[in-house]
Amino acid sequence: MPNRDTLGPILSPDPKVAFLPSLRTSSDQAQRQLSPGPLGILSIWLRRFTGRRTIRELTSEQVRELDLDPVALRLEAAKPFWRA
Repeated sequence: MPNRDTLGPILSPDPKVAFLPSLRTSSDQAQRQLSPGPLGILSIWLRRFTGRRTIRELTSEQVRELDLDPVALRLEAAKPFWRA
């Protein structure tokens, strides 16, 4: 079962805003402006896919423990890997 330690980049730096598009940091915006090569795109897609799969595997108890918004998590997990 995933926990705060195994979620890694999904929950960093602030788990409460990591999945809320309106609260993303300027560094996220800067990363989107850069044009990664084909391997970079595949790396991003893989990270999104595994991160969203991990979100789907969270139990309701884990979501409550981490004090995360279940609706925001459900919306993020439902996105396809190619969508930011």
